[in-house]
Amino acid sequence: MKRFCLLLLFVTACDVPPPNVVVILIDDLGWRDTGVYGSTFYQTPNIDRLAAEGTRFTQFYASSPVCSPTRASIMTGKHPARLQITNWIGGMANDRLLQAEYRHALPLEETTMGDIFQEAGYNTTYIGKWHLGTENFGPENQGFETVLASNDAGRPGSYFAPYTDVNFAASNVPDLETDPDSTYLTDRLTDLAIDVITSHRENPFLLILSHYGVHTPIQAKPQDVQRFQSSDMHTEFKPELFGGATRTTQDHATYAAMIASVDESVGRILQALEDTGLQKNTIVVFTSDNGGLSTLSRDRRWAPTSNLPLRAGKGWLYEGGLRIPLIVRGLKDIPPTKDQPGTTDDLLPTITALAGIDNPAVVDGIDLFTTPVPDRFLYWHFPHYHGSANRPSGAVRSGRYKVIEWFENDAAELYDLESDPGETVDISKFEPGLTRELLHRLETWRSTVNAQMPRPNPDYSDQPGDS
Repeated sequence: MKRFCLLLLFVTACDVPPPNVVVILIDDLGWRDTGVYGSTFYQTPNIDRLAAEGTRFTQFYASSPVCSPTRASIMTGKHPARLQITNWIGGMANDRLLQAEYRHALPLEETTMGDIFQEAGYNTTYIGKWHLGTENFGPENQGFETVLASNDAGRPGSYFAPYTDVNFAASNVPDLETDPDSTYLTDRLTDLAIDVITSHRENPFLLILSHYGVHTPIQAKPQDVQRFQSSDMHTEFKPELFGGATRTTQDHATYAAMIASVDESVGRILQALEDTGLQKNTIVVFTSDNGGLSTLSRDRRWAPTSNLPLRAGKGWLYEGGLRIPLIVRGLKDIPPTKDQPGTTDDLLPTITALAGIDNPAVVDGIDLFTTPVPDRFLYWHFPHYHGSANRPSGAVRSGRYKVIEWFENDAAELYDLESDPGETVDISKFEPGLTRELLHRLETWRSTVNAQMPRPNPDYSDQPGDS
């Protein structure tokens, strides 16, 4: 507390309590997976309420189409390519290209959100999924004093106690071994978060509640699943590039029930803030780490959601893989919606600015509430293969236009997101000059951040039967 007052000595009086910060991070929640963002199937009254009380961002993006890179950007404010964490930690096998090398842990020398708030005198707590390194690279080594239920994998062993998978020990969720068998993980993590809120009401806190939901395995409480089951379901898929297939309907009852549990969690957190009298002095941030899982290779037709009208989903640099919800409830007058494009690189500088905390870190992001950048370029770098059938690629957005570059064959696609947000019409052949200009911008940016690139695979053969 004393450190916080010293930091704000010339800004505010020390009798003004520093604001608390609660970040609710949902895994794999798509842009259209809530009512306030357009779903008529999923029921999210608490998330919708949060949006009504805060700011809803309409063009907010994950810095990567997969989890680990995005989470690294949230923690540091830096682009995943600069951090050289460009793939989910684990990754897939090489194919036509040797995938770019990437770090398998967030370096300890990086300044994280936890470090900054801890230095400002806050209690810092991280609950749930981390997926930014094992052993000595967990959140307890990155500025968080209290760490609960955080495993070393990208998913839980199960959503039901004891939250284990005998075939994948790294996915077992720690710290909750004594929970009754019927306990649901999303509910249990919320219990832990509420305990933090009630026990730290006298001191400022940063709480990151990083839910495993709605990542696979697709499991939900049976009573919730029944609410969404209907005989009218008619799941449909449409073809995507590279042998992919994209779900076009939101009608998966179990997935809907998982979202309902996440929404209930949000409601319980908001109620806990009200019950403790902290709601007027707590910043609440709600977001996801990549687009919804809607697209997989065609022989795997179990993707649980649809991002339409956006194209494709998790693992792709099309809008469905990148655009995500962002809702911020702050402490001052902020607009009900913001259409300014932004990425998860921006969360750290935005949150520290809202909290009135000096951010000593060098970041790629900006404060989304006070730093208008009308000509800003947004970049993505995903030099990897993915189970969604996507291939190594990069992208850049400038204003209404977005280019996607495919690294296997140096092909490029150009889209006008203002008139075609679903990226249905490639206009690169009609705008060759603009396409070349944006590709040049993308190449220059990659050089600036020292982005690692894939290379031809000398062992690859596309002849049937060749090894």
